[in-house]
Amino acid sequence: MGDNMLFFYLFASLLLATVILIIELTSVLIFNIYYRAKINNLLESVNTREDLLFMRFNDFLNLTAEIFRRKGHKVRITDKCGEEGKGLILDDRQFVEIWKHSLHHMVEVETAMKLAKCMQVNSIYRGMLISLGDFKYNTKAYCHANVIECINGEQLVQMCKEVQRKNMALESS
Repeated sequence: MGDNMLFFYLFASLLLATVILIIELTSVLIFNIYYRAKINNLLESVNTREDLLFMRFNDFLNLTAEIFRRKGHKVRITDKCGEEGKGLILDDRQFVEIWKHSLHHMVEVETAMKLAKCMQVNSIYRGMLISLGDFKYNTKAYCHANVIECINGEQLVQMCKEVQRKNMALESS
């Protein structure tokens, strides 16, 4: 009878652990679905740079990732490069660094130099800097010489509009 009780307690413990794991995995899945829906809704509502300015950085990062996904790129979030320790990798060959400062912020050449160094250390040979503001002339020149694309706030808003589903539906009509 003692062996049966031990077996019962082991079985009950294993069953309880399995149920808890299933509940945790389900809650993570539900959160991920909710968060993807939130990012998609944010993307659909972007009309101006101001719409992007007041987003939290992680939402802005994920929204930018969604833009590139909709453009057909394979996108991963990385901690190897980027502001606040996060950036994007497009198609396993291009770093994307996102700067979310004021609308009038002019990106300095030192920012591009840091990205170029990060690219070199990680054997990535293409880069992209995205800013809600714009880029100083010397920053653009440095980026051009180092295969780093510069995307300013107006260009980013245009990219949002290009991939918005409401605009895609209108174009196909």
